[in-house]
Amino acid sequence: MGKNHDYSDEQQNMKRVSPLLAAVAEIALPEIPLPEKYSLTTVKQHNTPSSVSLVDSLRNLGYHSIFDIVSLSKQRFIKRHNESLAGHAEIIFDKAVSMANQLVQYYRQNPLRQYDGQTAASLSTTTDNQGTSGQTGKLPDYSSLFSEPWDDFCQPDAIESLDSPANYLLDLYKFIQQIEVDGTNQAILLASRRSDISHLMLDSDALYKELPALTIVNDVLSESARIYINQIGEANKPVNQVLGETRFPFTLPYNLPTQQINRGLAESKNELGTVVRQVDTHFPWHTEISKYDQILLAYSQLSNEQISLLTEADPFSQNLLSRDQLIKAYYGSSTTELVPDKDISRHAYIVAQDDSVEGPTKLVENSPNAYDMISITCKNLADKTISVKLRAENVLTYYRIKARMEPFDNSPPFSRQLKLTYVESDNSDIGNLDDGPYFGNMTIYAATPKETPSGEHQPTGPIDGVVFQAMSYRLAIAKSDTSSSELSPQANDFFINNYGLSEEESAQLKKIAIFGDQTGTQVTHIENLFSSGNYRPIVSPNVHFSNPIFFNGQSTATFPAAYHYGGVYINAGQQDALEIIRADNRREIKAVSNFRYDRLNRFVRLQRWLGLPYHQLDLLLASGIRAEADNLNMSITDNVLKQLGLFRHLTMQYQVTPEMFAGWLYQITPFSTSDSVPFFDQIFNQTKLFDQPLTLDDEVFNYTATQGDDAKTVKQLCAGLGISTVTFQLIAPMVESALTPAQDTLTGKLRRNLDVVSRLYRLVSIPRTFGLSTEDGVFLIDILTGNHRYLAQQPIFTADPTRKDDILIVIMKIEAVSRWLAKTKITAAKLSLLLGQTVLPVVPTDSMVTFFKGIEAGLSDSVLLSPSDFTRPELTTVTWWELLTAEGGLLNAQGLILDIPPEWDKTDETQIRERVKALLKEDIALQDNVINLVTQLLIQAKNAQENLLSSTIAAEYGVEKSLVPLQLRWLGSNVYLVLEMILAGVPETAAELSHQFTGLTYSLLIYTQIISTLKINKNLLLLRLTKPEWLGLPNSKTSNSLSLDEIYLLTRYQDFVNNANQNEDKIHDYFSYANKPQANGKAVKDNNDGSEKCAEILADILGWNADEIYLACTLRELTPPQAKNLPHIDWLRRLQQLAVTTRLSVKTLWDASTLTLNTDFSIYQSVGEAVMAALKTQGDNENV
Repeated sequence: MGKNHDYSDEQQNMKRVSPLLAAVAEIALPEIPLPEKYSLTTVKQHNTPSSVSLVDSLRNLGYHSIFDIVSLSKQRFIKRHNESLAGHAEIIFDKAVSMANQLVQYYRQNPLRQYDGQTAASLSTTTDNQGTSGQTGKLPDYSSLFSEPWDDFCQPDAIESLDSPANYLLDLYKFIQQIEVDGTNQAILLASRRSDISHLMLDSDALYKELPALTIVNDVLSESARIYINQIGEANKPVNQVLGETRFPFTLPYNLPTQQINRGLAESKNELGTVVRQVDTHFPWHTEISKYDQILLAYSQLSNEQISLLTEADPFSQNLLSRDQLIKAYYGSSTTELVPDKDISRHAYIVAQDDSVEGPTKLVENSPNAYDMISITCKNLADKTISVKLRAENVLTYYRIKARMEPFDNSPPFSRQLKLTYVESDNSDIGNLDDGPYFGNMTIYAATPKETPSGEHQPTGPIDGVVFQAMSYRLAIAKSDTSSSELSPQANDFFINNYGLSEEESAQLKKIAIFGDQTGTQVTHIENLFSSGNYRPIVSPNVHFSNPIFFNGQSTATFPAAYHYGGVYINAGQQDALEIIRADNRREIKAVSNFRYDRLNRFVRLQRWLGLPYHQLDLLLASGIRAEADNLNMSITDNVLKQLGLFRHLTMQYQVTPEMFAGWLYQITPFSTSDSVPFFDQIFNQTKLFDQPLTLDDEVFNYTATQGDDAKTVKQLCAGLGISTVTFQLIAPMVESALTPAQDTLTGKLRRNLDVVSRLYRLVSIPRTFGLSTEDGVFLIDILTGNHRYLAQQPIFTADPTRKDDILIVIMKIEAVSRWLAKTKITAAKLSLLLGQTVLPVVPTDSMVTFFKGIEAGLSDSVLLSPSDFTRPELTTVTWWELLTAEGGLLNAQGLILDIPPEWDKTDETQIRERVKALLKEDIALQDNVINLVTQLLIQAKNAQENLLSSTIAAEYGVEKSLVPLQLRWLGSNVYLVLEMILAGVPETAAELSHQFTGLTYSLLIYTQIISTLKINKNLLLLRLTKPEWLGLPNSKTSNSLSLDEIYLLTRYQDFVNNANQNEDKIHDYFSYANKPQANGKAVKDNNDGSEKCAEILADILGWNADEIYLACTLRELTPPQAKNLPHIDWLRRLQQLAVTTRLSVKTLWDASTLTLNTDFSIYQSVGEAVMAALKTQGDNENV
């Protein structure tokens, strides 16, 4: 300080400072000896510059009393403030403690002195008053010396008590504040982490109100997130929405509504996909393709943001090639080792067709050219273009063993690489590249020549290629000094958004420790991720592969490698595989690139979301990708996510494993990790039933053989698949036919390879998953697809929205139909028979002739009417026979009653009476007794004819007699047509029976089976024939076979009747009321009143809420909003069942069924909150 400094202000401030604080701040100069003791009675203010400075320092540090100082420990006080107090912290603390102790002692002594003075005065007065009484004064006691501070006392359980939770919290809060004072500048203070605590009111509500810890955590994190979100300009978005859109750290994106929906529905053993499926109005097998896509994605349980992250376009190409790299010549990795199950000795590279790329698109055998020229149009950020020419070469690498007398083996295959070279002379017209970099994209295919069918000549010119691998390239043509950030401008945003690092910092990701930190992955898990170390892939020794590259010494690659199994997706099926190596005394990731970082980003997240081991997830992805027709880049597409969705559903409901599902999509895997048995061996070689294991050597075997090695192969396959040889002989021809569709006749031969075994496995395991035998599975597949060999074919997926059902949809249909069949106790074989898919052979027999002859004999005069029956005196007014047999009459010339279709609300007598009256002319007036007499004659004849036919058929086929007339009408005939055919003449021998007779016999057999299997009574059959619209059937037209829809609706009607709260008559009354015609011009209000009345009637029948029924019909946009037929009611019953099991309202279920990738976040949020509220009503607070 300057010597002329004015201390007047400090001296004035000292007057407002505690004298004791000023005393402890008084530090004597070095030449003045320190006093041995500090006494309160000798305290004086020596306002030296030193003491004034220390007092200000203490005040600035927040100390206004000596008791503020002694509240800390000596060590903490010195540590905090020794530097601020010019090294005098220890002296100040000692002085403060000394003075504080003296002050406490003075306080204790002062009450005693006051008491002694008061006692002496009291004793003196007492002595004077009492004289010589000899009594002594009262001595001091503890209670008078230390009186209890009753005003400071409280109840033991009061908030303000010293041992209350509130006091504990307060002390803890102060303690934390003291600790934070000693923290560094980088320390995150409690005020930042829990800013809510300082505002917490310490009252009864805060103390005794119970809250789940998760609620507090959510509130705290939401508040912190809200601050950050406001800072980044997203203040108009909810916190949960931003969390769902943010990608780093790897615990994000987190979509709370999606988790609420999935978690809440799982508690009631439901899934969002199941809700969407059940609410669909076309359930169970007429669901539209787009709805199936929605269902499958819902089964994945992934949020929209997660799906977007997984399926968005690749930000990087597999290979980024700069001009400098191309000038030096770029060599790609070898492609010969990529396909182990095919001999690809003859393969080469072609260019994918694109408007911006020109190059060879077909293969050329023994091309004379040293190289091919590829021209790529490249564009800079200003859309200026240049044309870059590259020389492309197909390079083979030979490995020759240098050993004496060892001949050189030049037999293929050899390692084959693509070489790309940028030659300046080829690109002389480009210029100086000042406007660079220029970017261009191209895709190169590795392809083998297309096989020529036997008998055809090999083509001499260019050959079409069969692509087995795609390689994408991005060219960045710029000057030599161009930075990497300019060559890959999208990299910075990618790494910041996904890995939390800049593009420059991303170079550190190859370090295992950094990669683990940024992705939250342990080192052992990283080994598993890369299929390296203890998780290297192994292959079954019982599967032979056709590609000899791994065994002829012409490749340094190991087999199997991670790009064959375990790391197919992250390596995009290419060399060199990602693995962990040691470099500079640390572990690093080998062969990383921006492209692979992108794949790792997607794969690691997906693995955590699905909870599958890395190798199993990779198997599912690789199998699904290979089953896609156009997914040559091996990307995660919508189809792949739909496959994962169905897998998750089947795993939850049927315990389907990843290996099983991958075998359905592509092939049974012969690979595994080092600690498990390959799935192929688990199926066929786990149990040692044979002296040798089943070996897939790609050799031909005769599947019809009964002896020898081929018969042994069949038995091994049957044992592994768990089927009989009879079943095997049913499905083996299907596999052969699927493999050779152009072959007219079957040879009875197959090959022992993975393709054949996988097709057999699909035919057996898919039906078995749903409780069906292999035979029933074949019947069911034929019903659903019209192709009994469907499962024997290789599944193929496309993105075409107009595509036919793929295997995912077929499996869902199998699931729905199998559940329905199990509930109705109908077998798939019986269903196929009822539908006419299976047709039994009909052979005319003598018993058929006897059957029809018996009916013919019964058609006597007592059964047939004649003119004499109408010659009674009371009937002479009208020539009844002519009138009844004329056109539009009721009889034919032989006396048979013509067909009179039944009506729902009319008896036969009423119908005949009405038709008799209609025949009479208007000028003819007859008494009622005449019409009654004619009606009775016709009724008697009708009953006699029906009775004759019904009795005979009932006795022959075992059907109920009263059902026969309706049964005949159902199968497309009627009593009149049958009797007319018989009256026309029955052949004498079986050989003479026409198709009419045999067809009727077969139809009677089938429909008797239908009636028996479905347990159809007369009421239901009459309803089916007279009111088909009530059952949701298009019309009353019948045929000699039923549709799947009709059988399904008949069973649903019976289930409806059996489970309704009212009897069947009430159900019929409801249908009549709901379908009564509306008067023209009727007010909308009246229509609404009628719909509400319908809802009330149906609510009594279903035992549900009328408002929910009315709302459901309104949401479905029924006009008017009321259920008019069985499909409507069946849909309402599905909603009712869902509402009961999930405790959700109809509105919530409807909203849940509409959730798609384009649905607004607020709708997701409302559905999630409703699901949580439903859980809470069930008392499940743990999941709320």
